[in-house]
Amino acid sequence: MEIKYFIQNLKLNAKNREFLEEKIKKLERFSQKIWEARVDLSYRPTRKKEQMIRLEINLRMPNKILRAEDKDSDLFNAVEKVEKKLKGQLRRYRNFGEKKKRETQKIISKIKRG
Repeated sequence: MEIKYFIQNLKLNAKNREFLEEKIKKLERFSQKIWEARVDLSYRPTRKKEQMIRLEINLRMPNKILRAEDKDSDLFNAVEKVEKKLKGQLRRYRNFGEKKKRETQKIISKIKRG
């Protein structure tokens, strides 16, 4: 899996980059079909202190793009929230394919019997 970074108004130090890469690579456990992860990270000073950092991660997969976004004051909290959202989407993506296979197998077995 290739990880691409797009960062605005912020410098990402080695510790934060390692943390981010570790979390993204954990997502590969849910699906080996992830081609690319695009990380959009920006810092915007606003009146709302809890929404200064915006993190968006897009995962490119066959026939699907999974996306999660979060705004927070702390990068680590934003990464945790986005990871949780993407895990749920990956579980649904994996189960969707399995469900379609089971339904198709049921229809085929009915046709063979009838």
